[in-house]
Amino acid sequence: MPTTDENVCCMEVEQVWQKVVDQRPESHMKCVTEHPGFQSTCLDVWVLETAYYAYRQQYGTDNQRGKEKFRYIAYRQLVRWCWGYLGKHVRVALPSCAVNKIRNTFPADFGSSYTGLKPPSL
Repeated sequence: MPTTDENVCCMEVEQVWQKVVDQRPESHMKCVTEHPGFQSTCLDVWVLETAYYAYRQQYGTDNQRGKEKFRYIAYRQLVRWCWGYLGKHVRVALPSCAVNKIRNTFPADFGSSYTGLKPPSL
């Protein structure tokens, strides 16, 4: 990850790591990306498509397409799953392991780049 704020492990983020802890001792997970909830909530295209429709209903249309749209919604899904509702203009740094897994699943088109953590627009 390009900045210190973005270079964080899931074990360092209480709200995220709690998801892993809640699955123990049945599992031996060492990363939130191994959690079955992460797979279905953040990587399943059908779940993401449905979440996108809910997003669009609340916020209107957007300019994102294809994999960019799925990445954006996957990040939102991760926040919703771990933190619940943050509120308008509240941002959190997502664990780099989760961001990398989402980016590997929905890679940027050739020649385009990733945005990273942006401060809220007030």
